Amino acid sequence: MMDGIRIEKAVNPNELLRLAGTVGWNQTLSDCEELVLRDDAVCFFALHGNDVIGSAAAKFYGGRAMGYINMVIVLEPYRGHHIATQMLRTLMDYLKDFKTLRLYATEAGSHVYSKLGFSTYAVMHKYFRSWKPAAISPRITPLLETDLDAAAALDAVSFGLERKNILKYFYEQGRTASFKLTRPDGTLSGFTIGRQGTSTGHASAITAENEEDAFELFEAVAQSGSHTAKTMLILPDDQKKMVRMAQDRGFEQGTSLLCMDYGQGGPKPAGHYYGMLGGDFG
Repeated sequence: MMDGIRIEKAVNPNELLRLAGTVGWNQTLSDCEELVLRDDAVCFFALHGNDVIGSAAAKFYGGRAMGYINMVIVLEPYRGHHIATQMLRTLMDYLKDFKTLRLYATEAGSHVYSKLGFSTYAVMHKYFRSWKPAAISPRITPLLETDLDAAAALDAVSFGLERKNILKYFYEQGRTASFKLTRPDGTLSGFTIGRQGTSTGHASAITAENEEDAFELFEAVAQSGSHTAKTMLILPDDQKKMVRMAQDRGFEQGTSLLCMDYGQGGPKPAGHYYGMLGGDFG
């Protein structure tokens, strides 16, 4: 690592937002506050003098079962000096008592993580669809605050770990982009909590009984709010039917991501989990 670099625990979410902006990511200031200021998250900065030049964060799922690593950024002039590796080693040491560390990595970034002991268990892609007016299924209704316990229970089954805190955070940020499907007996069969990033909408944490239901939930998010130019859906490649349906519906394939674990392999999302949500909120 180059001389004069030190790693410190982050205290200023505005600096994390600034770093995200340098790489064109979609996080908001509230997202950065969630990663820097909350008890169920941690973030480290790399500093050169008084300047913040890099970051690495993690969100905690299932108590201490999983640390979801995210927001690994190094400013361009400082790349190639092993600063990301140093931040990650500091972060991994901080999370040493967690069963699993998980992250999503680009192909280029994955080599850094592989050297630290992470292994790939799945590949997924971001998919984008430009906004266009469309009808929302009459089956779709708003997700209410009173639905959050049931939604968190569905999510725990589909994702594999309890993460009610992050779902509650997203709901508080995007009530008008949160929707549900119910069975004839009134029980919850599916839901999504959408979000508006700085540039793109995101239909995230979609749990549904089948692919058709998942796309109905996606459409409700796409039609909500201020209609961002594009809405994103993140799908694992092994959900072949869902991927094919997305392509048939005019979605454009974007960045590929490798799903990687360290330590004890974490749970794999169930087949009815669509619209992946990572630790960096997408």
